[in-house]
Amino acid sequence: MSIKTFFDFCSGIGGGRIGLEQAGLICVGHSDTSRLADTTYNLMNENEDKNYGNLKRLTKEKLPPFDLLIAGFPCQSFSVIGRKDGFEDNRGQIIFHLSRIIKEMQPKCFILENVKGLVTHDKGNTIKVIINELKECGYSVTYKVLTSLDYGVPQMRQRVFFIGIRDDLGLSADEYAWPSSVPIPELSNFLVDNNKASEERLEILHYYLNNPTNKGKYTIDDLRAMEGKILDTRMNDLRIYDGKCPTLRAQRDGILYVRDGEIFQLTGYEALLLQGFPKECADKVKEIVSDRHLLMQAGNAMTVNVVKAIGLNLIQFINRGEK
Repeated sequence: MSIKTFFDFCSGIGGGRIGLEQAGLICVGHSDTSRLADTTYNLMNENEDKNYGNLKRLTKEKLPPFDLLIAGFPCQSFSVIGRKDGFEDNRGQIIFHLSRIIKEMQPKCFILENVKGLVTHDKGNTIKVIINELKECGYSVTYKVLTSLDYGVPQMRQRVFFIGIRDDLGLSADEYAWPSSVPIPELSNFLVDNNKASEERLEILHYYLNNPTNKGKYTIDDLRAMEGKILDTRMNDLRIYDGKCPTLRAQRDGILYVRDGEIFQLTGYEALLLQGFPKECADKVKEIVSDRHLLMQAGNAMTVNVVKAIGLNLIQFINRGEK
């Protein structure tokens, strides 16, 4: 009854895939509609398995068998920074196509990921609908909000993860042990590029320092003295972090940090490292994929470390039920 293979739906650039491969599983295929993301995915992964394309068009006859399904389904519909349209937004409908595939393929288990805002969207009604939908496919289901900061990267990324176990395996998802936290590594180990803030970016920073929210609090020289600090401009606010990075997002003006008295802009390469992508994978795309696209793609990815930790515990849990 052990699990050996998985299929990577809504694959993006492959954070989920790499995490499960690090846990010892084998990918048999992936599905994504973004050409740019798939280019990065293929550059990182030496095994050139097939991209099966739009999952809305996939049926049992078109897919290979697999033991585990993983998907970070589109989150803009449920995010607190999005319009929060939920099921009214076409992207929010992807979950129903995933549940159809789960029902048709009947994998032994699944891992689904979305933004933390899904838990409270529509006063909790949305997540109830999703849980019921997945249970009707023949699975016991549990979920939990996890923070990447607890799993080996200094990034404050909060995401809700769903675990589903097929009913006939005789295991309840409620008994699944979520992975334990590990110490936070040094942020400086991830800020390794040499991308000094551009004049344009410094002008934007000046604007934030002089807006009504921040006027009189700091000067540029004050910030340059904040060695090792992360500077994040969002909305009208300037936020300063020590030893950790705020959540990476696909749409963001840019995170800054201070090193040796200089202000640097976070690069796409550094964003990949903060998402747990191995250095050898990040190296493969650094000079090929544009920095702007890498920043966006990293912001949309799953944190590799979190998926690996979930996967290892899930494999152990499923194996526990072997007869």
